[in-house]
Amino acid sequence: MEEMHYFKESQREEIPVPDFKDNITRKLLLQFLCDLCTWAQATPVTSVGIKKDAHSLYILFRNFAFSEQDFWQTFGGYLIALRPKWKIGIFGTELSSQETAALLLDQQNGKFYAVQKTISGRYADSIRSLCLRIECANTEDAAMVNLLCQHMDWQSGILVADWDLREAFEREYIPWLHQSTCYCYGNLSEDQEQQDYLDVLSFPQKVGLWLQFLENGIDYEEFAWLYDRISAQELNGRIEWELAVYAALNQLEYALKISKSEFELYDGSGERRYFSFNSEQNAQRVFLKLLFPLNV
Repeated sequence: MEEMHYFKESQREEIPVPDFKDNITRKLLLQFLCDLCTWAQATPVTSVGIKKDAHSLYILFRNFAFSEQDFWQTFGGYLIALRPKWKIGIFGTELSSQETAALLLDQQNGKFYAVQKTISGRYADSIRSLCLRIECANTEDAAMVNLLCQHMDWQSGILVADWDLREAFEREYIPWLHQSTCYCYGNLSEDQEQQDYLDVLSFPQKVGLWLQFLENGIDYEEFAWLYDRISAQELNGRIEWELAVYAALNQLEYALKISKSEFELYDGSGERRYFSFNSEQNAQRVFLKLLFPLNV
């Protein structure tokens, strides 16, 4: 993006060096992005793979305004700490003139400077929208950062992925949940509860959970969480969970026959399936509680 305009420096100010003791890993980069989401009150859009810039990742925050001073005071320390591995540039639009503004970190003689550049050279106090350019070491690094971003729930700081990402979590010092779950849950903080993990599941992931039970009979830990939430009448997004069951049943060509006094379930081959509220499998009990919410 910087190559699209001829910029003139409009502001340069020395900023203090933070006393960062954390390891400079992708976990710290994700924490910075999560804090940025909270600050902007926005969910970002990520893009990678621009041909001439394949080692860079672009993260766009739409439709909010901020001041340069506020940004540097809040995130200058992050940019300095991350700089040994990732150079981060910030781009936006000046509110009144609509010209592009760039915020860059410069290092000279052991000191760090917050630099603003604009096309006109005039200082931009208020900037609208924000596009981060994260320069990675290589295309593989950019791809991994992008992959982690795709699995991140920015509000909670929880990552939900298939188990093949567990080793990546360990390499980046991202704590993960050591339980018999369908998905691998990483988190940037350890203050998470059952409901937090359930809330971050996407609709396709919820359908996938039910497919694993209906096809393979696997009673994953998520079903225990679900049963606890249903029993406490505290399940968020219950209608989405009902829809996920319905989608899984249809995908496997199951047939439901429900009347006032009878319930029958047949799998795709026409064989009748039997579930019980008294089963030791939480998945069976959750299935029935979703279909019959008024039954014990």
